[in-house]
Amino acid sequence: MALSSVPSTTTSAAIIDLDGTMVDTLGDFLVVLRHTLTDLGCHPVELARVDRTFISMTVGKGTEDLLRRSLAHAWGVLPESSEVAQTLPEALAVYHRHYPEHNGQHADVFPGVAEGLAQLRALGVPLACLTNKPTAFARQLLERKGLLPFFQHVFGGDAFERKKPDPLPLRKTCEALGTEPARTLMVGDSSNDAQAAGAAGCPVVLVTYGYNHGHPVQEVPARAHIARLDQADWPTLLA
Repeated sequence: MALSSVPSTTTSAAIIDLDGTMVDTLGDFLVVLRHTLTDLGCHPVELARVDRTFISMTVGKGTEDLLRRSLAHAWGVLPESSEVAQTLPEALAVYHRHYPEHNGQHADVFPGVAEGLAQLRALGVPLACLTNKPTAFARQLLERKGLLPFFQHVFGGDAFERKKPDPLPLRKTCEALGTEPARTLMVGDSSNDAQAAGAAGCPVVLVTYGYNHGHPVQEVPARAHIARLDQADWPTLLA
């Protein structure tokens, strides 16, 4: 089916999540977290507790949340414990030191992502990437994976006062795109994205291969659940 330009009465822009939506970054998180925990003096048994399964259920709400939960899981304490609170500033510094070296080195673009983004651009849809990953790391990852040219804007978890699932980042991204939330499609992989989109007034489409904190994403209400970005019926989803 040939792609035609999107009429002015339909959705006029799209916001795309990064981790779990465009790139499978669990390998990056695993390597960087283990380097971080090692530098903090964790023992092999504690390191082993932080595995891909744990990360897939944890990633999505920003670096601080990921580190807080990872430290708690490794040590067998609550994320709100004093041990975690006291260690978190040092852990953040160590994590940010390691991340640029490994960013994208243990990650893969999901099948059909580049093609799907190209379809959206061919339809004349401006794109922004909105993620809870720090902005510098998000831009670095997109550039290393050849996806950065698709986006007019890239906003990370440090770009605004609050992170997803708060609606503020979506509203601010819509402002940057010059579009109304009701005419800006959010494409993500989790309830985090759906909650933020719903509160901001954006329609949402969810991919079925992402993380969603370890729960089936099909249980999360959305305009559609899609198996690949390049297999989506974008003209219909944007209508």
